[in-house]
Amino acid sequence: MKITITVEDPTPEVLEKLLALAAVPAAVVTAVPDDRWTPERARSYYDRLPPRAQQILLQVIEGDGECGAEELKANGRSLRGSTGAFRRVLSEGKRTGIWPEGLPVPVVSHVVGGQLKKIEMPGRGTEQYVLPEFEEGLGDLRSGGGGSGGGSGSGSD
Repeated sequence: MKITITVEDPTPEVLEKLLALAAVPAAVVTAVPDDRWTPERARSYYDRLPPRAQQILLQVIEGDGECGAEELKANGRSLRGSTGAFRRVLSEGKRTGIWPEGLPVPVVSHVVGGQLKKIEMPGRGTEQYVLPEFEEGLGDLRSGGGGSGGGSGSGSD
């Protein structure tokens, strides 16, 4: 049996009482803040991205959280329209209730002088850094050489 409870912006006291209430023998209780990525959220996000954005995300993960624009454009591949999918898919998932409102965009573009220089996962060196969750959530794709995923849309969190 799995029960999911969403509590937005709980006070520490409310969260403590809720966890105590859920602490029944043999129960596994985890509390994930709304502003944190999990491997499950990462995989669900990846599955909803268009194929080119999926490829870019895998390259960023393989590049230890960042990838230069020239590498992303190798073999004549265009980035036009691909990077906007990262925000668009996250916004749509928040709007439809798949992910919490506090979840940050996992990749950002660095533009200098009107030119894209690199795409990276922000927050390196902080607990907001999402690379470990994406490495775990997409590990089977990375070890298998990538892929388009097919947009299964499975997973709700």
